[in-house]
Amino acid sequence: MVSLKSIARKSHFSIPKDATVEDAIDRMHKNRGGCVVLLDDEDIPVGIITESAVIKLLNSHLPTCTPALDICVTKVITANENRPIDFAFDFLSENKIRRFVLTDNDQHFAGIVMQEDLFDYLEEDVYKIDLKISDIVIPGQKLVTIGGKASIEMALTLMQKHGIGSVLVGAAPYAEGIITEKDIIGLAFAHVSLDEKVSAYISSPLATVTRKDTVTSAIERMRRGGFRRIVVVDEKRRCIGMLTDRDILRQIRGNYTRMLQSKIRHSQEIMDMLPEAIIEIFETSDNQIVHWMNRRAMEMFGDRFIDREPKEMFEVKDWDAIHASLSENSVVSGYKVGIDDMVFEISGSVSLAGNNRYIKLIFKDVTIHETAKRDLRARIDEEIDKRMAQEFMLMQQSKLATMGEMIGHIAHQWRQPLAQLGGIFMNIDAAVMFDELSPKEMKERIRQGNMLIKYMSRTIDDFRHFFEPAGKRKPFDLHLYVENAIQIIQASLTFHHIVVDFRRDQSPIHITGYPSEFSQVVLNLLANAKDILVERHISKPRITITTEILEEKDGRKRARLIVEDNGGGIDDAHLEKIFDPYFTTKGNKKGTGLGLYMSRLIIESKMKGTIHAKNGPQGAVFVVEIPKE
Repeated sequence: MVSLKSIARKSHFSIPKDATVEDAIDRMHKNRGGCVVLLDDEDIPVGIITESAVIKLLNSHLPTCTPALDICVTKVITANENRPIDFAFDFLSENKIRRFVLTDNDQHFAGIVMQEDLFDYLEEDVYKIDLKISDIVIPGQKLVTIGGKASIEMALTLMQKHGIGSVLVGAAPYAEGIITEKDIIGLAFAHVSLDEKVSAYISSPLATVTRKDTVTSAIERMRRGGFRRIVVVDEKRRCIGMLTDRDILRQIRGNYTRMLQSKIRHSQEIMDMLPEAIIEIFETSDNQIVHWMNRRAMEMFGDRFIDREPKEMFEVKDWDAIHASLSENSVVSGYKVGIDDMVFEISGSVSLAGNNRYIKLIFKDVTIHETAKRDLRARIDEEIDKRMAQEFMLMQQSKLATMGEMIGHIAHQWRQPLAQLGGIFMNIDAAVMFDELSPKEMKERIRQGNMLIKYMSRTIDDFRHFFEPAGKRKPFDLHLYVENAIQIIQASLTFHHIVVDFRRDQSPIHITGYPSEFSQVVLNLLANAKDILVERHISKPRITITTEILEEKDGRKRARLIVEDNGGGIDDAHLEKIFDPYFTTKGNKKGTGLGLYMSRLIIESKMKGTIHAKNGPQGAVFVVEIPKE
């Protein structure tokens, strides 16, 4: 939509409000637009001076050093610069003016729009529709004429008396030239005396047209010469009328409306042939009405929405969203709505016809696609539910398998303290038998027994915390939960003479996630390393655990945990499969194939990290990386 600011004139059209009439004459002579706007200190229009006001001052013989504010019209007719150009036709006609002032959203001066500026915007077919000069010129129009020997001052007096902007010079009904307000402004700028003969300063020869000429030819001549008026003559060159740009625009306004209506009908005929449903909504400042539908829309909806508000066709929230997009962007695209058990994608735009605002909406039937998407979404949700149920089952199986392994670890943890308790009881029994148990020695044996019982109780607590159900994500110290996992399996590692080398910094590494499940991952990696070291009878078995912080280029950080053994590594044929569910190299009696699979689920799904395996110089290397929040 083309706005008024695209055709506005601004250069040399304003002066400060404390300027003089002479300043105004200077600017009017430069801008050739017949007016100048007075601005206050904030560039807000406070008045306008036209050629007529200057003519009146000159005819009254007032000095041009008079303050411009004394002769200006203080009620300035303004319009916002973002208004459409179509708005100008009615605005000029309704206010009976030939120009108006543009302002921005803060009321600052933004330029002037003249009647003649609109000719360049209008399409030629607006004024080519059988429009002749005879259709516009007023029959019997009285022309004001002055003799060539009369003074410029006499011409001024006639202009002021009759309220006109020009006087023909010559013997009526013939004329040798014309003098206009614009000419007078030029003479005032050049300080020409008003006593000079008018014939010396007229525009000659006359710019004329005949009654049979087209309006197109008149407009072209006025454009080329920069005229605001042209004289109509008969076949004998007698002056019979005066045609101004205001007369032309007044007539064009009616033709413009008729042309737009014709174009609207033509566009509706085209839209009737389209396969998509189209509706047109007429909008005023406070209402919208569905006033037209194409043939396809009538087939879909009937006429029940005609002359109804769009909110009766759409849900209120949908119409509010569509209208908001149209108001902000002048278009809407791909908005989905449901009507009568059908689904449509709505696209559309806003257009203006004269001062009327129309919304055109195109309805693309996507019911089949949406139904297919809904069915597909339902199948996907069903598959997700099945997978979640399967993963829950695997999780339960993994926990049961892990609990079995934990019982083995508890047995290793308790074997030595139980043997020590048995030795204490044997010593007490022998001492009693030989009457050698003193109170002091009895007290010492009881103290030793209590220490062993506390150790076993603490072991139970370690295992109980390990199996706590996962709650909310929370920050925790990675080192602490690695040590917890080591503590649980330590007795079993010691029994098989496996050394654990935990290489860690003194500073804690804090990550966010599920600490007990993280410990389960570490325990799985340690247990797998232990099993391979025992199975392959490694002479000096060792597990090395390393932690570090990695920093990306964008400043983000990751915590890395590396668990490496010297057991000879993973068979290359198995390396890509070890994280698959139920895959194991231990045989059905020794392994379930769920440990590493569950470890990957925990790290990738719950901890938002990564886990992968590779072969190092001495054995398998498992690398876990978790974002550091």
